[in-house]
Amino acid sequence: MRGPNRASPARAAARPRALTRWALPVPVLLAALLSGCGGGDSLTGPPVATIDVVPDEALIVGVGDGVAFSAVARDANDRIVSGTPEWSVGDPAVASIMPGGFATGIASGVTTVTATIGGVSGTARLEVYVPERITRYEPGQSYFGRNEYVEYTPGELPVILSASHGGVLEPREIPPRTFGVVRSDRNTIELTLAIREALVTLTGRAPHVILSHLHRSRLDPNREVVEAAQENPYAELAWEEFHGWTRVARSLVAGEFEKGLYFDIHGHAHDIDRLELGYLLTSEELNRPDNALNSLEVVARTSIRDLGRTSPIPFSQLLRGPTSFGGLFEEEDIPSVPGPSAPGPGDAPYFRGGYNTRQHGSVEDAEVISGVQIEHHYGGIRDTHMSRVAYAAKAARVIRAFMLAHYGFFETGS
Repeated sequence: MRGPNRASPARAAARPRALTRWALPVPVLLAALLSGCGGGDSLTGPPVATIDVVPDEALIVGVGDGVAFSAVARDANDRIVSGTPEWSVGDPAVASIMPGGFATGIASGVTTVTATIGGVSGTARLEVYVPERITRYEPGQSYFGRNEYVEYTPGELPVILSASHGGVLEPREIPPRTFGVVRSDRNTIELTLAIREALVTLTGRAPHVILSHLHRSRLDPNREVVEAAQENPYAELAWEEFHGWTRVARSLVAGEFEKGLYFDIHGHAHDIDRLELGYLLTSEELNRPDNALNSLEVVARTSIRDLGRTSPIPFSQLLRGPTSFGGLFEEEDIPSVPGPSAPGPGDAPYFRGGYNTRQHGSVEDAEVISGVQIEHHYGGIRDTHMSRVAYAAKAARVIRAFMLAHYGFFETGS
């Protein structure tokens, strides 16, 4: 999957806003906002002993974007001293800085930002990352974000696969997350790639694939950004790249096919060895009888809203009937919930679908890409290479059969 292209979606039409890292709310003494640059020696109190630049590390994404720095000066007794900082950058080819401490990106690179007061200086690290502009995505070509934390491989099928919890990278620049789930889903990247290869073998064409190579202790793309990245600028950028490329894939599928499916691939450690198919419905809802699920109000709360509104069969059958994903997996001898044999999870633990399914499924009225979170048990599915290959072949047949049954098409031109 890995190739030479290290481009990112930062300037593609579907890419989210450029990430900039702004100063954190701390005591700031920035007299430069009230007066011009005075050489950094305008003091009104005791001599300066130390200067802290805030933030001490920042990332600017894109030429023209910027970040605000501030300076806190202290005397030998660690008391705050007022003064007017003089700002400078180590490499003017990378970034410029205004008298008030606002830095603007000029070109990719790393430089230092220095604040000087009374002959004493403090510094911060500043990186400018300028992604390559991508005007056309080539199927089968891997595209990488900054430091190859996120990878996107475009495809030709109306199918998108993502794996957000299977990465192994633990870079020092991203500290461990301090809250939220940090345990990885073992072998889910490998499982996702096996499904990709199985679809290529079955159809001659590949799905779109988005992978997070960061360990979940560093980034959880299946959460909103505050919990996912916990204010680390490098993790925030990787989060933006993951979701930006997922939006790119959805846009490409919608443009070519008008409809499509998104699968978020996960692994669970629950006691029952079965797939858990998440459509954003709770266990309580799935435990209800069919007639309680056959309403537009229920359909509207799911990640397959677009498909449910146009399906000629009752929604309950779309969720757990013979031609549902659960039903088709049962035909491949893979237990699943919901499905004909297990219409609901009962009292057992069950993952209903998370942030990715909600964001990239067809929850909103205008969305045409429906989404499913697939939670895979470990033994016999993702534990060994042979298990993954065998399961992937079955999953590929199920995906194709489901689309042919409910969309009437799958491969290009069929």
